[in-house]
Amino acid sequence: LPPSCGVPVAMPEPGSEGWPAGKIFEAGIQGFTYDDLVFMPGSPKCEASEVDLSSHITKNIRLTCPVLGSPSDTVTEAKMAIELALAGGMGIIHANQSIESQVEMVQQVKRFVSGFILEPFVMSPTQTLAELDKLKDTKGVSTVPITHDGQLGGRLLGIVTSRDADLCEDRKEFLCKVMTEKIVTAKEPLAFSEALEVLKQSKVGKLLILDAEDRLVSMVTRSDLKKVRDFPEMSRDVSGKLLVAGAVPAREGRPDEERAKALAEAGANVLYLFGDGIDAQLELIWKLKSAYPLVEILAGPAASVREAKRLIQAGADGIVAGTGCDVGGDPAAPQAVALGRGEATMVYEVAFYVTRNFNVPVCAAGCRSSSQALVALGLGASSLMLREPLAGALEAPSGGTAAAPRHHSHSLVHCVGLRYGASRAWERQVTVPRSVAQEVTHKSQVKAFLLYFLSGLRKGLRELGYRSLPELHEGLEKELLRMECRLPYGLQLREWRCQKAMANGQLPQACRA
Repeated sequence: LPPSCGVPVAMPEPGSEGWPAGKIFEAGIQGFTYDDLVFMPGSPKCEASEVDLSSHITKNIRLTCPVLGSPSDTVTEAKMAIELALAGGMGIIHANQSIESQVEMVQQVKRFVSGFILEPFVMSPTQTLAELDKLKDTKGVSTVPITHDGQLGGRLLGIVTSRDADLCEDRKEFLCKVMTEKIVTAKEPLAFSEALEVLKQSKVGKLLILDAEDRLVSMVTRSDLKKVRDFPEMSRDVSGKLLVAGAVPAREGRPDEERAKALAEAGANVLYLFGDGIDAQLELIWKLKSAYPLVEILAGPAASVREAKRLIQAGADGIVAGTGCDVGGDPAAPQAVALGRGEATMVYEVAFYVTRNFNVPVCAAGCRSSSQALVALGLGASSLMLREPLAGALEAPSGGTAAAPRHHSHSLVHCVGLRYGASRAWERQVTVPRSVAQEVTHKSQVKAFLLYFLSGLRKGLRELGYRSLPELHEGLEKELLRMECRLPYGLQLREWRCQKAMANGQLPQACRA
């Protein structure tokens, strides 16, 4: 009734519009999983396509797609890491292999987009076309700059391309006779985006970068220009190469320092240190930050505030919130486990403490759908580490086979170590994994799956009334983001309806792992 009628209007109950996160997690002693919570809708302020999902995964690395590929041998190898980086995310190359094999995978990702080629093949004017043919046969290089001494850092004289060399019948001809002297160059300092713009305007295949004394220092190719055009959201470092991370197991009494150093020297931008506990990681983090200050350290999994605090104080640049056996986080577990913590409670408590006291981003592990991912991000996480959802993609190690792809959540499994020829005795010890391998649904290509996954996240943020993840976290802090607990019966009914829908149509996002 209107106020003019004189009838008093009762004030709404405090929980009539949902509860803030603080009330939910302080209400009792139980822990919550992702499926236990549901957000109250807000007022949409923009279209779903306008929602910005970019966020930090560490202090200094920001991704346009807040997705990390889990360091499992059934999820992330070189192909998966490349596709995730092209989509704006990043893959963590697994450690269930030899150091040499893992380093080679990191280098494959780095070579996919050349960026600034800091060590191009260079020849001298007195060398012959026969020597260039030999270089082409062994290294696949058909275009070389020519400097006065044949070394990088020498005075640039010209360039020899395949068009210059193919028309010459005498293969003993000197390169100075066939090289092109009129070439397009640029002077450093120069950003990679500026170099690509010069390359685009000049319409040439190679752009040579010179210093103030006209000495050759690097080179940029036209193939990178096409990749930037086709994948504008790709994750790149300052040199223009794709971002990639490497997993390093840190176990009590035997931290893999050798593997960590090899990955850092191979060009890995992030090292993810993981293990059965965090004690073994602390000293290794300190050593790596001292030896490689430019390499970001992602540490975890941390299930409590105390663990996260110790990792950050040791020098970690990012924290993964998770445990070896999250409650409800592993559908392959044959039964409920008695060790772990509810994912929602874990993410909220760790993110609440870490972001406010240290301003360090938190990555949430264990999400299996965009709805669970939205809950994790709404509780303070800045990025997501996906396992099962990516295991069925074509770029996964077993995703391109005719048989159903398989996935296990254990990071180091005995049989995998034997397959890759574990070189150390402790890696060959018999272990009993907590869960068994499971079949997962084929999900086509990663870019097709991410299209549905990120679309679900954008629509979710729009329905909540936020345009970006920082706005979402601000709403969480100011208690504007409201939520409620879901009853178990309602969740079971929802699961039954989802299973019935999946029987009639197999959308990538609808397929459960």
